[in-house]
Amino acid sequence: MRRSFFVLLFFILTAAACNPPSNDADTVRVRLFADGQQITLSTTEPLTVAQLLARNNITLGALDRIDPADFTLVKDNMTVTIVRVRDDTECASQEVPYETQKINVQELKPDETRILQAGVAGEAKVCFRVLYEDNVEKSRTQSSYTLLKPAQPQLIAVGVDNKQLEPFEFSGTLVYLSNGQAYTIEGNTTKQGALNTGGNLDGKVFALSPDARQLLYTRKPDDQQGASGVCNEANELWVLLDLRDPNAQPVKIGKIFNVLTADWIPGQSFAFSYSTFSTRPDIPCYTALNDLILARVDGKTGDLVAAEPKVTGKPGGIYGAWGTNFAWSPDGSKLAWAQAEGIGVVDLTKGDYVKLMSFPAYTTTLTLGWLWKPSITWSADGNLIVAAVHGAALTAGDPADTSPVFDVAVVQAANQFQINPTFSQTGMWAAPRFSPLLRIGDTLTGYQAYLKARSPLNSSSSEYDLVIADRDGSNARVLFPGTGKEGIRPNNDRSDFAWGTDGRTLLIAVVYQGDLYIIDAGTGRAIRATLVGSATLPRWRW
Repeated sequence: MRRSFFVLLFFILTAAACNPPSNDADTVRVRLFADGQQITLSTTEPLTVAQLLARNNITLGALDRIDPADFTLVKDNMTVTIVRVRDDTECASQEVPYETQKINVQELKPDETRILQAGVAGEAKVCFRVLYEDNVEKSRTQSSYTLLKPAQPQLIAVGVDNKQLEPFEFSGTLVYLSNGQAYTIEGNTTKQGALNTGGNLDGKVFALSPDARQLLYTRKPDDQQGASGVCNEANELWVLLDLRDPNAQPVKIGKIFNVLTADWIPGQSFAFSYSTFSTRPDIPCYTALNDLILARVDGKTGDLVAAEPKVTGKPGGIYGAWGTNFAWSPDGSKLAWAQAEGIGVVDLTKGDYVKLMSFPAYTTTLTLGWLWKPSITWSADGNLIVAAVHGAALTAGDPADTSPVFDVAVVQAANQFQINPTFSQTGMWAAPRFSPLLRIGDTLTGYQAYLKARSPLNSSSSEYDLVIADRDGSNARVLFPGTGKEGIRPNNDRSDFAWGTDGRTLLIAVVYQGDLYIIDAGTGRAIRATLVGSATLPRWRW
């Protein structure tokens, strides 16, 4: 018996040695907090946090955060936290509030108001990048904004008191454009009123006839008034046949539409020229056709009675799509043209553009969606063409097309003799003009005038001064507004100027800070002629 007991004990101990009992001290337990729950994971092997999660089929998203880091070796009683992170895009419709704009007008009594256009809120699609942590929003960042429908501003007309203006007499008729409405000033700054043009003028064409009786202009079609969108260039050609008749009605001229330029032909009653464009949905919103049509309307009805194409559509070089500016000589016998790369005259017999002067196009502004073109005018005798032109590069070797220099040049139309430049570094908005010739006694008086940039090498946005010089270009001096005063801003205000007279001296009507000022060319005396704050495109005939 004793021997059997020891044998049994041997076998038991041997079995115990081969199969040791489980030991809790070798097990690592980890508390995991994830997805709103707490669970316990365990392992008896040395693992990293990442390996432990993988063993238990627990995955991490690309943005999820884990604490401690996944390469950390697990330890007993460790706490591991997973924060579930997701990045969503959420879009919603958002109302675009409308603005209220006050417009000074002459049709109302002083300080009287009238709603011209009701305000209508617009609509935009706004998208946000939203960051969530464990389904709780932590941040919201706007990622895109798409304007679906622009807001329509509320327009309130406010009557101005023209009695505040200093009475000033002059010869002839002065017209201007303000907020899509044409106005006239008849011989005195106190005699002003709106013209019956139908409103919504776009300013592409605003031409007063040589006898100051007719106004040729473009306006938006009635079915497109208030239309929204980046591009809304479509227009129609209209005429007001008698500015002196308060009952005269505006007349739409035939089916002439999408007009880029138009002007009366001097010396021919009710005759005009025009050029057209085709619309496009993106900037620059049009493609010029570079055509030229001579037309005439019936003086009583405004009906189109003749339309003769003189120049069919011309490419106009690399930058022809931006169009051609035209100017008739004072006697109506010659027509000058200007494009981004040159100026010249139109051969009305052959229907060709004859180039008199070339220069590189100014390409710097193309990325902004526009291209500069020269403005051109004639001397009083019809022999000279004057224009602002793109000048040479400041340093040899610099790209010619990005030169910041703009000069005033004069070209003799008959024999193509070029006087270049007459005035240097004037700026791109110089708009030079010869004055008419005024005979006072035995003296024949005349000038040149142009706008001169105060920062000529940054002339696109520069302030300008009105400069006057003798007919030969000598004796140039600043006329208005002068030292110590804010300059003229042609780019912002569509500033322009026009020659006129009071019968004794030559005058200039110029747009300054949204109003017309009449300047005595001899003395520099300035008279404020409007109070609207939005005047543009003065035109003066006498």
